[in-house]
Amino acid sequence: MKQLLKMASLAFFFAGALQHVSAQQMKTEKEIYTVEGAYNFIIIKQDIKTQKVLSKVETKIPDKSQKEMFYPGSNFANFELIGDQIVIVYDVWQKSTGTKDCSIKTLNVKTNKFSIPKQVYSTKVNSVYSSNEIIYKPVYSADRSKLAILKDNISPSYDIDPEITIFDTKSFGILANVKMSDEYEGQKRVINQNFTIDNEGNIALTFSLLNEKTKITTKTYSAEIPFKATDMKNIKEVGQTASASGGVDQKAHGNFYKSLQDYIDDKPVKGTRMKNGSFSWTMIGGTDYKLIDDDGNVKKQDVKDLPADLFTYKRDDYSTPMLMRLIDNKPYIVLVAGKMCYYSLYLEQQDRYFAEGWNGKLMKFKENDFEEYLAKYNLLEDYKADKPKREFKDDVNGYFNKIVSWQIKYFNLLNEKMK
Repeated sequence: MKQLLKMASLAFFFAGALQHVSAQQMKTEKEIYTVEGAYNFIIIKQDIKTQKVLSKVETKIPDKSQKEMFYPGSNFANFELIGDQIVIVYDVWQKSTGTKDCSIKTLNVKTNKFSIPKQVYSTKVNSVYSSNEIIYKPVYSADRSKLAILKDNISPSYDIDPEITIFDTKSFGILANVKMSDEYEGQKRVINQNFTIDNEGNIALTFSLLNEKTKITTKTYSAEIPFKATDMKNIKEVGQTASASGGVDQKAHGNFYKSLQDYIDDKPVKGTRMKNGSFSWTMIGGTDYKLIDDDGNVKKQDVKDLPADLFTYKRDDYSTPMLMRLIDNKPYIVLVAGKMCYYSLYLEQQDRYFAEGWNGKLMKFKENDFEEYLAKYNLLEDYKADKPKREFKDDVNGYFNKIVSWQIKYFNLLNEKMK
């Protein structure tokens, strides 16, 4: 049940249009480094005890003097503190050459001086609008002695072989380079971006085959690339079919579950998945979703004909998955499950409901009713004292999220008391 509660908490978000960029932070014993901005990143150094700002450095990503462009969501920058250097692996759109270029540069945190950028890859793409289909992904070994950068393409329109280059993180000299075919058994493949490299330079990864018509991945395989090997070794099909639109995230789409216990045990219904962002509703047609089969084919399905009433769902490929439940053919977000269950109606999240137990009658959430339960288990005083205060920075949606998160906390505490 703990896994479920954790999932439910992660699934809780409202105001679909709201997006933000979280600042990245890196720490030493004396300083904290914060990276701010969606582009033209600024690195702020502060004293870790006093929080006094010691310096602010502009990264100049993109470097406009070099006619570089940076589009958040299509271009990315990764920051890693290693010793006295912040290593930045980033990519930009180069209009003059029509390429998506990946480079490495470092910032000496003592002198605030940047190194000259070292270009790793330069890939010709069809247009700036399709540059997000070329992926560059850096990963580090646990001891930070090695950096591996993946180049892959997730579009059927590109015939570009995937490639991994390994660097040492002192001189950034190349230790190894592996070029692989973009096909496996005659079908296009995409490499999962959560690959790893160990301290010896050995790589472990997964890749998926791609339905080139729907751009959705199907079968998934694990593989290894021993240090300085020329191709993948020990390729094995993994047990559960992965799925992704374009292969950005190999488990991006949702799964169906016959029961709550199957969800907790990670036993999804085989052979069909829920496509991200596929929810639709019309006055005439009602509610529909799109389902994906094991070959990556997509079909529209009426809500009453879904293979199960419980499923995970994402509004788009990059959002956090929600645990959803159909009740009377209406989709509800499961916020808490237990002796007391807490729900919100999808797309009408201000409409919240609760039920006694998983099979209990769904009732409109009312503060007074909830407080009666809390009082019965001696939680009411803590609940009232713990109510979040509205801060100046809180907009309507932000404060609403705080309120419901507060209620989720006390539904969970109530369930612990009711065991």
